[in-house]
Amino acid sequence: MAKICEIETTIEFIASINEQKDCLMSQDQTQEDPGCLWFNIDVCKGHGLKAGDRVRVTVEKI
Repeated sequence: MAKICEIETTIEFIASINEQKDCLMSQDQTQEDPGCLWFNIDVCKGHGLKAGDRVRVTVEKI
């Protein structure tokens, strides 16, 4: 697998999408920085994460 990018950051907000999934968001104040990476990613409920938790998101081509 070829790694495309890896983002290590703090979850800013978790939105409830429906009864099966939530959306994890990291869109901090660095959006003005063109080199900054951030994400919105859907995950299954029961993940146990909360706003303020640090996470690592890795994107790989398979």
